[in-house]
Amino acid sequence: MTVMAWTQRGVARYEACDRPALEAFQRDSFGTDAIQLDEAHFHWLFEEPPERDPEGMQLWVCKRNGGIVGQQAGIPFALKVGDRVRRASWAIDLMVAPEWRLRGVGPGLSESHAAASEAAISLSMTDAAYKSYKRAGWLDLGNVPTYLRVLDPPRCLRVSPYDGGLARMAARLGKPALTGASLACHAAARAFGGRLVEVDHFDPRVDDLWAAAAPQHSCIARRDWAFLNWRFDSIPTAQRHRRFYIMRRDAVMAYVVLRVDRWRGESVGVVCDYLARPGWLMPAFALVVEKVRRERMAALLCRTLNPLAARPLSMMGFLCLKNGLRQPTRMMARAAADRADLAPLLGDPRNWFVTAADSDMGFKELGE
Repeated sequence: MTVMAWTQRGVARYEACDRPALEAFQRDSFGTDAIQLDEAHFHWLFEEPPERDPEGMQLWVCKRNGGIVGQQAGIPFALKVGDRVRRASWAIDLMVAPEWRLRGVGPGLSESHAAASEAAISLSMTDAAYKSYKRAGWLDLGNVPTYLRVLDPPRCLRVSPYDGGLARMAARLGKPALTGASLACHAAARAFGGRLVEVDHFDPRVDDLWAAAAPQHSCIARRDWAFLNWRFDSIPTAQRHRRFYIMRRDAVMAYVVLRVDRWRGESVGVVCDYLARPGWLMPAFALVVEKVRRERMAALLCRTLNPLAARPLSMMGFLCLKNGLRQPTRMMARAAADRADLAPLLGDPRNWFVTAADSDMGFKELGE
């Protein structure tokens, strides 16, 4: 028996009969209020993704001595790598009971998940999962930064964990200057022919947007109508999301998905997802910044890895928090054994487009 075969003892795909034991394990591991225990979320996440795994839902459990001692979940998705689309999966919720850690359970679970796709990607993992993936040879892509646009300096400083640079910036610029910058960018976006339109749900027009925007990015999860409908319109918490189209005449030039969170008593806008045609990222964000400023939010945040966004966001006054708002958002990737040719593209963070809509990053609010 090989080492990996030995570690995979007791590892199998989840079956309906495992539900009681899995709930007990999740309650002990994640807490009684964990989203993993929500039945509607469970059904949406594992049974409704547009890129469903033909082998079954992507949830693996490890059983030892008659009980579940570990789990590994995945979210299957279509990943555009270069000019081709690959079967990929976001690795989420790797958890092993404390008494079974460092005994092969974690590697067995993650290997089972990785073998189900051409590429496996993990975002915002725990320290234990990071170490496990590192030992298994996953590619470390560093951190996904958070971009912060201060709208009301006094309110933002009161709730922010960043004192030094943010405090100096706010003291130097102040609210009038930030408001003036917002208005100037908004005027430029309007001069560009853009207007912000809020919609109740996504529609097939985003397929044309996806076709126009995708070639800009070497590695990006497909964001067509099927995905956006599942991710934002069908999710049990759909009412938490606000959907905006950036229009020029009758064409959709970009979209932005916004959520309003409460952070230590203040309203903060969170960009959950976005996509823009070439040249339309700055107008899109300019229109959204002015929208949330007028709605009296303290700040606007966007967690994204996108080399094309770094300079435009910086020019608009966004601060780049490389270690995130509360803790670093690590990213790791692994190509299947028979797809080693993917590793150079997957392993370079400069190739990636990532937002909070990817993996499970956007499931939690700032205050959670």
